[in-house]
Amino acid sequence: MTQHARPEAEGQPIVEWAPFQLADGVTEDELLSASIQKKRTENMTKTITVLAPIKLAAGKTEADLLAASDRFQKEFADAQPGLIRRELVRTGNGEYLDIVQFRSVEDAKTIIEKERESVACHAVFSVMDMGASDAADSLEFYPSLATYSRRPME
Repeated sequence: MTQHARPEAEGQPIVEWAPFQLADGVTEDELLSASIQKKRTENMTKTITVLAPIKLAAGKTEADLLAASDRFQKEFADAQPGLIRRELVRTGNGEYLDIVQFRSVEDAKTIIEKERESVACHAVFSVMDMGASDAADSLEFYPSLATYSRRPME
């Protein structure tokens, strides 16, 4: 039987709980561990956005970046089922941002690993000032909290 507790304050959410008994041989620590693992799995399957900063290499132009990015999209990105969307934006002073959305962290990591072998990806990297570090190792993954789209006008 589900028990309900109604708070005194109007408009407060109802708190529900259902009493249960652990199965024989299952400890509270195992239950907590399973709950944490479930939460990690849920987080791994949320839409992820990666903000990849780009600085042009010496002697390279915005036109070079666009051509390499177009090639990368056609020859590599379009074939990746876990990649939802890319948007290349200008931030100023020869710097850009590749905003990339993936279905999940797992998809993002898989695709980023495949990029290491992609000739089209190497073409994009060739127009970037990569600095001393591996760009893929410094990327951060941002989970989506909510996604909004403009509704079509009726």
